[in-house]
Parts: sequence; C-alpha cells; structure tokens
Amino acid sequence: MVKSVNTYLGKTAIWTGLGFGVVDNYEKMLKGVTGLQRIDIEGDGQHSRLERMMIRVIEEVKPGIDMTSERTAMLFSTTKGNIANLGIECPEEGSDVYLHKMASRVCKAVGFVGKPIVVSNACISGVVAVVLAQRLINAGRYDDIIVVGGDEMTEFTTSGFMAFKSVSEQPCRPYDAKRDGLSLGEAAGAVVVSNDRKKSHGIVVAGGSMSNDANHISGPSRTGEPLAEAIRQAMGEPGIANDDISFVNAHGTATVYNDEMESKAINLAGLQDKPLNSLKPYIGHTLGASGLVEIAIAAEELRHGMVIGTKGFETLGTPMPLNVSAENRSVTMKHCVKSASGFGGCNAAVVLSLEEYSKERAVPSMTDVKCLHRCTMKNGELSVDGELVVKSEADFGTFARDVYHRQDANMKFFKMTDMCKMGYLASNYVLKDVDYKPYDIAIVMSNKSSSLDADLTHWRIQKRDNQPASPAAFVYTLPNIVMGEIAIKNGIKGETTFLVTDSKNDETAKDYARLLLSEGRYKYVLTGWCELLEGNYELDIELLTTKFN
Repeated sequence: MVKSVNTYLGKTAIWTGLGFGVVDNYEKMLKGVTGLQRIDIEGDGQHSRLERMMIRVIEEVKPGIDMTSERTAMLFSTTKGNIANLGIECPEEGSDVYLHKMASRVCKAVGFVGKPIVVSNACISGVVAVVLAQRLINAGRYDDIIVVGGDEMTEFTTSGFMAFKSVSEQPCRPYDAKRDGLSLGEAAGAVVVSNDRKKSHGIVVAGGSMSNDANHISGPSRTGEPLAEAIRQAMGEPGIANDDISFVNAHGTATVYNDEMESKAINLAGLQDKPLNSLKPYIGHTLGASGLVEIAIAAEELRHGMVIGTKGFETLGTPMPLNVSAENRSVTMKHCVKSASGFGGCNAAVVLSLEEYSKERAVPSMTDVKCLHRCTMKNGELSVDGELVVKSEADFGTFARDVYHRQDANMKFFKMTDMCKMGYLASNYVLKDVDYKPYDIAIVMSNKSSSLDADLTHWRIQKRDNQPASPAAFVYTLPNIVMGEIAIKNGIKGETTFLVTDSKNDETAKDYARLLLSEGRYKYVLTGWCELLEGNYELDIELLTTKFN
C-alpha cells in the first residue's frame, strides 16, 4: 500500500448568467438573484464564444500552475462543446466541432503544452471530471490538474429538451409540488485539483464515485438505488459517516422524474434530514459545466457555513422526504455531498471536506491486468478473441443486422443509433459466460467523433427536413448513451465513463481502466474504442480483470 496525500481543491473560477467569479455568483445567490440568460460574449474569429468562456476561467486559475510540466494535466468537461457550429454536412476532422479539437485550441491559447483529456458524460460530466482528477492525482499520475468545463445555450440543445417537453416556461422549482420542468443555462467553470497543500483553498476532494441505473437511456431509475450507491461509495472512501455530512447539493433539475428519483436516492443513502439545495433556479441547467460550477459554489458554502436556499421552493412534491428550504441556512460545516445524474442512466457523487476534517487515505499500487475477451469490428469483419466470426461486404446496417440475428432477440436494438448497435453487439460477445454482479463491472470507452453521427441526424431532421426535433433522436446525441445501452442489456450498474480523444492509440481510457482494477473498485472493466461516423466504423473493446481474478 502506498500512502496518499490529500487531494486539494485549489483556485476556482466560474462564469454564468449571473456574472463572472465565484464570490460574485455566491453573493448574488444568497440575495436570491436569478441569471437565466446568455453570457455577454461572442466569438472573435479566432475562438468560438464557448472557447473564449473557457479561456477566461482558465486564465483566472492558472497562476502558480506549471503549464509546461508533464506533471500537469488539463481535463475538459462538456456535453456538446462547439455544437453551435454544426451544419447539416459532416464536419471535416479539423473542425472545432470535434471535442478534442476544441480542447486543443483552448490549451494552446492558455499555454498548456500537453494533450488534453476530454470527458463527455452527459450532465454528470463536471462531477466525473473532478472525480477522475482526484483519482489520477491520488494514483501519482499528476501533481496538478486544471479541470475546465463549459456548455452554451444553443438551438441544438434547446430544441432537444423542448422535444422532451421538459423545459419550464417559468424559472425552475426543484423538488416543489408545482415543478414542471427545467431551466436551461450556460456557463464555464475551472477548478484546480492538486496534491500540493500550498495550493489548497481550505477544501479537500475527499471521495467520489459513479454508477449507472441500467434502466432506461432517458428515464432515471425507479428506485434511486444506483445514485444512492454512488453517494455511499463516495462517502465510504474517506470513511465519512452520515452524521458528519453537513449538506447535500443535489442535481435538482425540477423535472418530475429526476426529482422523484433523487428523493428516493437521498433517503436510501440516509441523508434525508440533511439540508439539501439545488442551484439551478439561479443559473439554469448548464449541462457539462453544471458539476464544476456547483462544486465551486458548494466549496464556498462550506467555507462560509451557509447553505443557499432553493429559490422558488414552497411545498415538497417528492415521494420521499427531503430537507429543502427556500431560505438560506446557517450550518456547522464539515463535509458536503455533490450529486448529479444524466441521460444514459449515469450518476455521480463527490464529497468535499473542510481541510481540518479530512483524512489522508492509502491507495494501492498498480497491479497487472489481463484481457479475458476482446471484440473488434471494422470493414465488415467481426472478430472475437482473435477468431473471425463474421465477414461481410455489406454496409454497416446490413452487417449489424446479420450479427444481431446470430445472437439476440431484443427488438429495441432496431431503435438504436449505429454506434450504439455496434457497442451493444460487441458487449454480448465479451460478456458471454462471465459471472458477475451488477456493481462488479465498470465501462470506460472512448472515440474521436463523440456522438457526431447522431448529432447530424438530430440536426438534419430540423434543418434539412423541416421537421420538429425528435426526442428519440436527441437522446442519442451523447456519446455515453452507447454505454447506457450496454448497461441496460447486461444489467451493469458500475460507473460508465466516456472519453473523447484524437486517436485510437491514446491509452488514457485503458490506463484509467487499469487504475480502477488496481484500486479494487471493480472486478472487471469493459474498455476500448467505439467510433462510428456516417458509415465508417471501428470498434476494439476488451474485458479486463486483474491477473489474480
């Protein structure tokens, strides 16, 4: 065992519809000010408006960070990136619509010389990115990580949420009996995560965990158990008891089913009596930025001993009790939980602690792993463990149907996008005859184009075909949905993390899978490459386990 130093939360910066800066946002929230509006900035011809937002918050936190060191990383969190620049034609690989290209442009602008890591995990992206940063630092990979996230309000995303009829005409009212949907917002945020106590601002990233509902790609768990499990594991890592949790900053989108699920999860986790709030009535749901922005504000609440009220809340409207109030509340602080949930069934929780109440933890050294099964698909060929199973000259659709009829009878398969079909089919091969429990397996996948193939379908429905946005098409405009489909089919409730990079040869996803196995979090990790765009496809996934299993 190797002793781990604490992982500290350093400088933070946010930019929301309320204004620039954590202190400014925090003070306005305390006063009940709402900022459900676009940020006053435009692209400048060199960088998009989202890139300029990200650059601004990074510039705020980067002093004191060596941007040229191999011990420094830049980790991006976003759901849709520069999606405002998408047309109906497939973008060239150099386009800033590619998330890894956007991240590289921002890195160059702020003087970071390394290769960025991009997390795109629906609405939990920001929390996942901070948890990933903490794990990479605890494992000794880096000394400092700047985690930056951002998403903007665009017609692309707004039309999709409106297709689900989930957008309220009024400012959202989380957990209230009269809630009728979410409010969208936009934001950028950046936080420093470091092993250097000198960079600390009094807060420790104490623990974090993720899970999957394995229930439905657009509907949350009916029981709340997977989110509760993520919360329990996040608290269990640093050994924090329920009595020592001071408050919960929940996802709180004000949609009927999400708030219901969260109420069940909070009760299952034993935190129903803790002060709970949602910040979305003030700034809206800022998608990939929400986790970072809300972590920054939660840290401010910890430091000042004040839980911000949930604006608009009057009467509790959830099936299980929650300690919600519209009033600001003074609380004796030790630790807080920040939770999030998103499409694809994904959940995440992180625990922040005041430094004086934190404990150092021991983390295991890396162990050897082995590949139990491997599946590859490319150019009409499907191989399992090195043996050619299918060879076809047909296009992907025909090829996929041929593979499907060899192994399955789930008619939902035909509603999936091609990328989801590919991952779904491959998982059936690598998980066949493997004995596991729901929380034994994590899924860590990556690709180059994120969900561009599905993005184009969603956009063409509206801009080329002049049809209203389809909820069935919109839900697939997230790369992590392929993992959601795999989780549903195979009953997997471990974490599902999606990374976007520029090359299949990038080892970040596989390295993270090894880390999860070495830390004993999972018995197996399903990991690999899943890329499909306009008929061109390549998949290479493995089921990894430790050499001792």
